[in-house]
Amino acid sequence: MGHIVSLDKEGRLVYDGLLSSQEKASIDDILNALREEIPQIEDELQEEHGQGVWYKYYLGLFLGTLLDKYNITIAEQRAFWDEIKTFATKEERKRDEGVNSVHRSFYQQCYILSQQDPEVVEKLSWRQWQDILDRVSNRKDKRIFEWIRNQEKIREDDWREFEKGLHLFLKKKDTSVFTDEELFSIYDALYQMAVYWRVAFSKFSKDNPKSAKIKSKGRRSKKYQSECLRLRKELRHELNEEIFDIAFESSML
Repeated sequence: MGHIVSLDKEGRLVYDGLLSSQEKASIDDILNALREEIPQIEDELQEEHGQGVWYKYYLGLFLGTLLDKYNITIAEQRAFWDEIKTFATKEERKRDEGVNSVHRSFYQQCYILSQQDPEVVEKLSWRQWQDILDRVSNRKDKRIFEWIRNQEKIREDDWREFEKGLHLFLKKKDTSVFTDEELFSIYDALYQMAVYWRVAFSKFSKDNPKSAKIKSKGRRSKKYQSECLRLRKELRHELNEEIFDIAFESSML
């Protein structure tokens, strides 16, 4: 390792491992380079792309060059991203990234995003990308990105429901047993399940504006999805409108 620095509880600079003065000087050089490069590239990209998904994509490409340049291993990546966040960027990253997991790190997510084809990147907003990048199990099978490539723009609310439904469906499942056609059909059905919920709940809310059930939308959405998947298993039938109807009625009781 040897490249990473952090702050202790008293705010003092801490080097990883027992290092000679020469090694510390080398690390200081890297840190100074990051302090110069990161704000510059972030400013340039923000000026050209705003704060949207393309800003994150091109930032991720640049971060990839830093991993190669400084020989950062996979095990070191979270510490390296934290170093950039703590010492280099001038941006205020307020999102809770957890402590140990690399997957919620802003810079890790930019880097992972940059590994996708531009034709895939453009299909989702940054908020939608964060949803799938947060849920590692949902993107474990890389074919999800090919499915995204073939979609039109997806509404934010439909995407959130799709992600939750996919996470629920994938529990204890090995998707490698599915052909591309079978898996894409499952994704399509889960997406239609999400769209049905939005339309049906919107209609219920308009028809029953004073109903207390409107305030428990999140809980009822979860119940709806669970019921859809239960019926799918019980009836041994793929998800369809009939299952959606029954599950929605059950979720609103």
